[in-house]
Amino acid sequence: MKIRAVKLRISTAQGEYGFEFEFSRNLTVIRGSNSSGKSTLYNTLIFGLGMEELIGGKGEKVLNYAVKDYFVQGGSRVNVDRSEVFVELENSSGRSVTLRRAVRDSVRQDKLVEIFEGAHLTQGIELGTPLPTYLFDPGSAQKQEGYFQFLEGFMGYQLPQVPTTNGGLAKLYLQTIFAALAVEQKRGWTDYIANIPFFGIRDARIRVTEFLLGLGVFERQAKRAELDAASVAIDSDWRKIYDIFRQAATANNIVIDGLSPTPVSTFDVTAVLLVKPDGNKKISLQEQLSKLRDEHQRLGEKADAYGKASGAEALQELEATSAELQRLSVLHERATTNLTLQKAALDELRLLLAAANEDVERNKTAQKLRSLGAQMDLEVATDHCPTCHQAVDDTLLLGIVTGPQMDLETNIDYLNSQRKMLQSQINGAVEEIHQSEITVIGIADRLAASHDYRNSLRGDVSAGVSESRAIVRRQIQIELELSNLQALEEQASALKIKLKAISDRLAANQVSRRSLPKEAYNADDFERISLFEKNFRANASSFGYESAEISNVRISLDTLTPILFDLELREIQSSREDRTRTQTNLTADSSASDFVRLIWSYLLALYQTSATRGFEGHHPGILLMDEPGQHSMRSASQRSLLQLLIQQPSLQSIVAASFDENESVFKEATTGLDFKLIQWDGKVIQPLTA
Repeated sequence: MKIRAVKLRISTAQGEYGFEFEFSRNLTVIRGSNSSGKSTLYNTLIFGLGMEELIGGKGEKVLNYAVKDYFVQGGSRVNVDRSEVFVELENSSGRSVTLRRAVRDSVRQDKLVEIFEGAHLTQGIELGTPLPTYLFDPGSAQKQEGYFQFLEGFMGYQLPQVPTTNGGLAKLYLQTIFAALAVEQKRGWTDYIANIPFFGIRDARIRVTEFLLGLGVFERQAKRAELDAASVAIDSDWRKIYDIFRQAATANNIVIDGLSPTPVSTFDVTAVLLVKPDGNKKISLQEQLSKLRDEHQRLGEKADAYGKASGAEALQELEATSAELQRLSVLHERATTNLTLQKAALDELRLLLAAANEDVERNKTAQKLRSLGAQMDLEVATDHCPTCHQAVDDTLLLGIVTGPQMDLETNIDYLNSQRKMLQSQINGAVEEIHQSEITVIGIADRLAASHDYRNSLRGDVSAGVSESRAIVRRQIQIELELSNLQALEEQASALKIKLKAISDRLAANQVSRRSLPKEAYNADDFERISLFEKNFRANASSFGYESAEISNVRISLDTLTPILFDLELREIQSSREDRTRTQTNLTADSSASDFVRLIWSYLLALYQTSATRGFEGHHPGILLMDEPGQHSMRSASQRSLLQLLIQQPSLQSIVAASFDENESVFKEATTGLDFKLIQWDGKVIQPLTA
């Protein structure tokens, strides 16, 4: 993409003012003193592109008062009635558009960006019907009416989805990309890619670098993120079915055997059994159904013969029921006692786990303090007394426990294994308690039913009725229980089919996950990063970087930033001979301008690598720099920068600089170089010609 031209039009009572400049397709130098409006021009261009978040905010508030409130002309104050910015762009396919955005307007808001087809500024093509788009509001990077969605398509991008800090996915927004393309004066020279707006993107600087270099991580990250999201959905779906299944079983005093509370990839439908606690043993649901049907049939036969039964037979049935009632009472008491003991054991396990957690934290804190002390060369941290220099035991229990004692690291490992064992025991105890509760409830229900049956039998014996009310009552209870258990059986069959489908999804997810590469980068990525490293080192040498041996500099595979001795190259070792000494900030150990040279090298290397044949990345081929000659940069270094920018045939560079407001510095940095110069007399805001 190329920025062809920019125009600021200010309407006042005295006429139209502003500026209009065209840019070279290669290098354009904007020269102006610190009070002439150089930064006003630069920031207005950034505003016209909709990227003002890079300079500290949204909307017209980031712009100088001269473009929105008033400016001084010929010693007089001129109030701004209305102002707007035009920016003309050209993409790689040769399509030209002109953007128009209001700065101050009574009708149009600054969130509106109007897009006109054609080169209005450079070729004078009349403005036709605009395509209205909007900025910053939700959807501006996703919807067709959004400006950032338009610009993404215009630049030929299809921005990837990247992980966010909250575990989700978000688009790698254009504003984050432009942070590596446009560097503003105040804060832009404080990091390799500074002023990235916050969108909750995890490691945004790394993601931008990976995108511009064309690394193949996004496809893999998107696939991994997709699988992660699918895993979360699988876990959620499984747990929902499990909870429904368990609640239905518990309501019928049924225990589920062979069903994991968490998803499994090898789910066997036949291995899941529904069982009914019966004293000290369990019977299957089918056996319980058969048992109830048999009992119902026997009761029916008794009902038919009841009128012919003798009083002795009725009394015998009453005695048998009383005996069963007594047996159930004993079982209920035992089950209740067992449940109480299990809950007490669970409480004890939880106390032990809490104590183990506390011990782990205490040991980790001691280990951390010891590690910090070792970094500061404290003798006590190396197991020696700082006063008498005798050995000191590495333990928290000195004098309390006799005999051999574990050191901190071994103790932490031991305690962690204890925590895992205790947690496993707690999980088992919780499940046992659940089953015991079902057993207690089941026995209590049977106890209540037997009690009702016995009372009904007593009534039958005393009244001498021809039809047993006890038998009828028990038959009704059995029929109700049969109905509930049969419904549970049908529901269980349907739920097991759903669990099987979820299990198959998990198995497929695991197969896809195993097919993903384990490393973050593949062989092609490593080649690109290696080329990026070579370009960076070559640039730094060209710019006169002197604070460290540039041959020792590497690009970190973790952060994709320059490192020296495993330390990001904004800090260096205070002594190359002794790397164990205190590490100091680069700006304190060397000139601050050297870090700016590194930023030049980094940003330019991003383009150089992306533009290399066979290693094509996604750099759009534009680079904007406001006052790159920070900290009284030597003119020779500034010249080297301009030379390298010119040598990139497909790179459009726009550099705004004051050159220390010194003509000799400007000449020394630019003499003999082929570039377009934009400069003006006085202030940049001047009357516009027709």
